[in-house]
Amino acid sequence: MLTIRRILFWGSTALLLLAITAIAVPKLLGVEMRAVVSGSMEPELPVGSLVVIVPTPAEEIQVGDDISFVISGDEVVTHRVERIDREKGEFITRGVANAADAFDPPNRYDNIIGVVRFHLPVAGFVFMALSTTHGKIIAVTAIAAIYLLTTILSIWTKKPEVNEPDLDMTLETLLDEIGEETADDPVIWELLRRASI
Repeated sequence: MLTIRRILFWGSTALLLLAITAIAVPKLLGVEMRAVVSGSMEPELPVGSLVVIVPTPAEEIQVGDDISFVISGDEVVTHRVERIDREKGEFITRGVANAADAFDPPNRYDNIIGVVRFHLPVAGFVFMALSTTHGKIIAVTAIAAIYLLTTILSIWTKKPEVNEPDLDMTLETLLDEIGEETADDPVIWELLRRASI
């Protein structure tokens, strides 16, 4: 039972720390994470992948980079840079799964969020689920329930306190404890001698 309690406690603690790290560290570094919701970049970025977008100055973006950009409102697209018009400050992009001539309309430097540095397959589905209000409530409730279960198990499996013998007891104190009538017993003396070795 003790092992189950420890697994639950440390497992939930690790999940909580992982969640905090996954949210806080990218925010501190200005990094964005987004889920891939269409197949326009397959097989390189499969649907359900979590892409990590690092802010990058437009001047450092090269042909062949996968960039994320805003196309309208808060709609974000991730496509590959096919051409760059530095004079106009525009990128021409295309989804790698799209036809070879299916270029996106030119994207201004101002619309660029950053370059996709890596992706985690399937993690985008989890990210999307936890991004909703219901997902956040479920995650917090699950972690709280695990901590509560761990606490209940620790109370339920708590062993009663046992008075441990004092191993640092002196010979005089021991003789006082056993009494004078047994102190003269040779068996007691032999046990005391062996215990002191």
